[in-house]
Amino acid sequence: MDREGNHIDLLISLLVRFPQIGTVHYEPNERALRLVFLLKGAHDNFPKFVQTFRDHLSLFHDLRQSDAGVTSLKRSENGVLTSVEVLRELSGLSLEELNLIVTLVSDFYGDDLIQDGPEVGEDDEIEHNSVIESFLGLVPHRSLERLTGFRDNGRVLVFSVPLIGVGKP
Repeated sequence: MDREGNHIDLLISLLVRFPQIGTVHYEPNERALRLVFLLKGAHDNFPKFVQTFRDHLSLFHDLRQSDAGVTSLKRSENGVLTSVEVLRELSGLSLEELNLIVTLVSDFYGDDLIQDGPEVGEDDEIEHNSVIESFLGLVPHRSLERLTGFRDNGRVLVFSVPLIGVGKP
C-alpha cells in the first residue's frame, strides 16, 4: 500500500497545486499520468495547439538534453465542454515539465480553460512541489491499481480500480 499511497499523494498534490487540471489518472500499464483539462465550448484549433505543444516540449527537452518519453495528446468534445488529455510517461517527467504543460494549456486556451479551485498559496505550493518532486524522483514501478483523481465541491477525491483479482471468487 505504501507505493499506492505515494501515487495517491501525487494525484492529490497535482490537483491541489494545479487547479487548471480537471482530472488526473495514473495509468499503471503505461506507467504514465493522463492529465485532463476541461475547456468551455467547442474548439477547432486543436491541431495548432498540438503543434505549439510539441514545439515547446521538444525545445524544453533539447535544452535539458533529456528524452521526452512517451507523450500523446487527445481531444474530445460533447458540445458544451471540450477535454484536452495529455498522456505523459512517468519516466523522466519533472516538476518543471509539468509546469510547462499546464502553462502551455493555460496560455493557449486562456479564459476558456476551466480552473476549479483557488490559486495555491506560496507555502502550500512549496509543500505540494516537494511531494511531486519526491515522487517523480522515484523509479516508476508497475502498480496494481489504476487511480483517478478529481475535484468535487471543493474536495479532491481519488478512486482506485484494482487491475487484478476483480470478479474472482
